[in-house]
Amino acid sequence: MIWVVTDHEQTRKSLAELIGAKGYAVQEVECGDDVTKRIRFRQPALIVLDCGIPNSFDLLQSIRKDARFGRLPVVMFSANNDGLRQRALLMGADAYVARGSLDWAELLTEVMHFAGPPESSQN
Repeated sequence: MIWVVTDHEQTRKSLAELIGAKGYAVQEVECGDDVTKRIRFRQPALIVLDCGIPNSFDLLQSIRKDARFGRLPVVMFSANNDGLRQRALLMGADAYVARGSLDWAELLTEVMHFAGPPESSQN
């Protein structure tokens, strides 16, 4: 399961659809607070996290500090790149993807790298 975490509904739906079309199980998560509540009960294979949501870096730090899921891969993305790549990587993100012109090829590459092959291809 891959969690797509952003408060932008259209982006969340678009990314979930794109990742799901590659055969991955995807769950849309509206905000970081939902992640901290859900992760205690079910750990995803990967979190795709929007740098633009409130407290996104606090969420990343809380994931990294918890021994139960500190190694969980987190790929962060943002619509702008005002020093966010460096900040995301220094704070523990496994990868950072600039949103750019809605070309999500780089994001899909990172998803495949960190989540492995989709479950549907393992049958």
